[in-house]
Amino acid sequence: MTSPIINQHQSTDGDGRKAMGRKQAECADRIKFVDGNVWEWIHEIAAASPVQPIANLGTGFIEYNPPDFIIDAHKKALNAIKGNQYAPITGLPVLKQAISNAYSPFYGKTLDAEKEISVHSGAQEGLLSCMMAFIQPGDEVILLEPVFELYVYQTKFAGGIPRYVPLRAPETAASSTVSGNDWTLDMHELEQAITPKTKMLILNNPHNPLGKVFTTTELHSISQLCTSHDLIILSDEVYERIAFTSPFPRIATLSPAIASRTLTSVSLGKLFNATGWRVGFVIGPWDLLKHVQAAHLILAYASSSAAQEAAAVGLRTADLTGWWDVNKRDVQMRVTSICDVLDEIGLTYVAPAGAYFIFVNIARLILPADYPFPAFITTHHASKDWKVCFYLVNEIGVSSIPGTCFYGPEHANLGYSYVRLGACKSDQGLEMARERLRKLKALVV
Repeated sequence: MTSPIINQHQSTDGDGRKAMGRKQAECADRIKFVDGNVWEWIHEIAAASPVQPIANLGTGFIEYNPPDFIIDAHKKALNAIKGNQYAPITGLPVLKQAISNAYSPFYGKTLDAEKEISVHSGAQEGLLSCMMAFIQPGDEVILLEPVFELYVYQTKFAGGIPRYVPLRAPETAASSTVSGNDWTLDMHELEQAITPKTKMLILNNPHNPLGKVFTTTELHSISQLCTSHDLIILSDEVYERIAFTSPFPRIATLSPAIASRTLTSVSLGKLFNATGWRVGFVIGPWDLLKHVQAAHLILAYASSSAAQEAAAVGLRTADLTGWWDVNKRDVQMRVTSICDVLDEIGLTYVAPAGAYFIFVNIARLILPADYPFPAFITTHHASKDWKVCFYLVNEIGVSSIPGTCFYGPEHANLGYSYVRLGACKSDQGLEMARERLRKLKALVV
C-alpha cells in the first residue's frame, strides 16, 4: 500500500520512479535569498549578444597566465604523489612558513606559522570560514558600500544581518574624474550604524570597485570604533600587492590591540594571477584563528596540495626577483589603457589607487529613448546602470557590472550612475574593448 506521506508529497516520472516532491526539493532558508546573481546574468546576455566575441570587462576573470616560475612549480608538484593527495587541514607547513617569511616584515614581528596562519581554498572560503566561525543568527555585520556582493551573501548565509554604511563621493565626482582615495567614510555615520547586535565589520582594502586604498589615519579611526564597541575586524586584502602606491597600510599592523581583533584574508590566486587554483590564507591571533580553522574543517577540509607547493615557491621567488613590482606596473598599465579611452570619449570615472577595477560614471551617457529593453530590465531592473549594461553588451559587445549591485536597498540610488569595468584582460582583449568603447562617444553629452 502506498504510504499517505509519499502519496501526498511525491509523484512518479515517466519510468515509474519516485520523483522529488515539493517539500523535499524546497531549499534551506539560508540560501533562499540567492535568487540568481549578476555574474550569471552577465554571462547569459553576453552569450546571447549578436556582437561576438564579447570584450569581458564585467568580471574579474584574468585573461593572462601566472608567471612561469609558479606554473613550473605547480607542474612539478603534480608529478609528486603528495601533490595529488590531501594536504594538512590548516595548510602545508612549507606554505605557511613561506607566508610567515613574506609577511612578518609587514607585521613587525615573526608570525607563528602554526598558530597565526591558516590556509584556505581561496580567500572567499577564508572569509566564509571567518563568518561561520563568529556570526550567529541575528548578529549584525557592518558592510562599507559600494560593497562586493559576496560579503552580503556570506553574511546572510551565516545568519547575520547586513548593515550598510556608504563611502561618500566628493562633490566633484558628479562632473569630473576623481580618485578612489577621494571617497571618504563618515565616522559619525559608521558609529550610528553600530548597535548592541553588531559583531563584525568587513573592510576591503584596496577596495573593489573604487580602488580606494584606506589611509593609516582612516584605518586608525575605524579600528578605534571597532575597539570601543568590541567588534571583530575582517579585512579582505586580496588586492594588497597591486596597491599602486607604497607602503600599503594593513590594519592589523597598526597596533597589537588592533591585531588581537583582526582577521586578514589574502588570495594567493589573485596575487599570482591564478584565481582558478583556489588557494588563499587568513592571518590572525590564535584565539580567533582556531575557530576559523574549525569552520574550514567543515567547509573545505583541505586545500589543493599542488597549488600550495607552487604558491610557496611563488612567494619566495616573487620576493627574490622583484616580481611584485613588475606585476603592479603591468596592472596599472592595463587600468590606464581603459582610463585613457574613457577620457577620450568624455566619460568620467573613479581612478583606482589599487586593484584593476574602474567605477565609471555614466550620467553623461544618453541611451536611445526608444531602445527595446527586455521585460527583465523594464520590470525588475529599470535603473540606468542595468540599462547601460544591457546596451553595452548587445550593441557594442562590452560587458560590465551595474553599479547598484554594489549597494544595499537603502542606498541603491548611489549606484544608478555607475558601472564597473575590469582591466585584468589580455592585450588583445583590452584593445578590442578600447575600440568598442570608442563607439559610445556619440552618446556622451
